[in-house]
Amino acid sequence: MLRTVIVPALTQKTAQLVSSKQDELKKVKWTDGESNTDSGFSSLACESCLEAWEIVKKEYSELAEVQLSTKAPDLTLIFSKGDEVIHNDKIELKSGKVKQIPGSTISSCDINQYVIFCLRNEKKESFEIRYGQYHMLMKAGPTDLFQDRSPRPAAVFNNLADVNTAVTYVEQEKADWVQHALDCAFRRIDNKMDSSWQDDFMRRLIQEAEKRFIQRTSVEEFAKLKN
Repeated sequence: MLRTVIVPALTQKTAQLVSSKQDELKKVKWTDGESNTDSGFSSLACESCLEAWEIVKKEYSELAEVQLSTKAPDLTLIFSKGDEVIHNDKIELKSGKVKQIPGSTISSCDINQYVIFCLRNEKKESFEIRYGQYHMLMKAGPTDLFQDRSPRPAAVFNNLADVNTAVTYVEQEKADWVQHALDCAFRRIDNKMDSSWQDDFMRRLIQEAEKRFIQRTSVEEFAKLKN
């Protein structure tokens, strides 16, 4: 219940509170030299999350004895009863000046966790907040490359929900992206794209697979497979 019901409600309320704190967001130090620290954003989100908890827990009698503590970076959630920790979770925090930013590799992130994204327009000193599950944030294109050691889809602000829209928890499997990467690889081959070493690799892989299949399959076995 905490992961699938309470954390979604808590994230939405936190996003709403952060969105309402435009003056505080103007004071956040988003960069330190060439580094993007977002530490001020994390602190503000932690404070807002604790405020949100006091609101959300009133709606569920079973949470009466549950305490929440938070810590940065991002927004780590620790739920406990007395001295016993009953659940750990995390709300990922993202920010940027543009609506599409580099995302995380599939292998290194929890695609089902919730995320709060702050789109900042520092010239106008305005900040727009959206939230949702990480798999909502990811951009899946028709000809994505493998990228690094696992797929690394871009993070798209507009894929998330506005703070007044409830986002029901939906579980997705990382393995779904294996099929996606494979489908993209074949589209790249079919459309004769040559912008990456991956395309030549896939062509040779297909040729080698066909060669080995022919060598290892009898005429009778091939006929059965074709039927």
